[in-house]
Amino acid sequence: MALSTTITALILVLFPVSCLSFSSFSSFEFAPNGVCLKPRFFVDDSHTFTMRNVPGSGDCMFLAVALATATSMGLGGNDALLRAISKETRQVVASMLSLPNGNLFIQKGQRLVTTRDLLVSSSHKEGMAPDEYLRRLRLEGVEGGLYGGGPELAVLSNVLRRPISVYELDATSSLTDDQNQRIRCEGVFGAGVFEDPCATSISNSAVLLAQQPGAYSWHLHILVVDVGSEKHACVLLPQEVV
Repeated sequence: MALSTTITALILVLFPVSCLSFSSFSSFEFAPNGVCLKPRFFVDDSHTFTMRNVPGSGDCMFLAVALATATSMGLGGNDALLRAISKETRQVVASMLSLPNGNLFIQKGQRLVTTRDLLVSSSHKEGMAPDEYLRRLRLEGVEGGLYGGGPELAVLSNVLRRPISVYELDATSSLTDDQNQRIRCEGVFGAGVFEDPCATSISNSAVLLAQQPGAYSWHLHILVVDVGSEKHACVLLPQEVV
């Protein structure tokens, strides 16, 4: 079935994401492990985040999802591990998109999108045949692989069975000091469909009771930052379960 206008805008206009040198983040202060020390990112007083960077080279979106997922389970992840997961993630997403008649959830209340329709729409936007899109998707960034974007996040939300929110810096709100930066949510993949079983099914869940800042959030959060004329994906770690 054809993609609706709303879904098309969310999946195909918000992205693609590409990656550049971390030196372009001149206004942000980072620790050696990539955690952003300044500023603090917030939507409102009850939705605050710490940002953590990931390596670039064309794989930042896949790396960001891998790190967000690992952190949500209370785990860390070095660059070598994240790159291995990122590489395998590309294969999984390509396999999903190659299905001839599979269905994907995008958002509750929206009709399903077929994997074929999503592949055709995505490859058309990139100006290539579907088979070439899948071939490039399987390659790492240093090999000329496609940057991850909305179509890939839609698939990953279904594969991980988790909602994935995408944020950008709020251009209407200037950074008044070096401590706080307002962000806005541009869309949520899997909203209202993939719920946290600990929050909905387990009374006094030990996971939620022992929640640490930035950890154990079923909902994954990705920040897309403009870097020059392109974009870079980072991880947002909630300071409380949201």
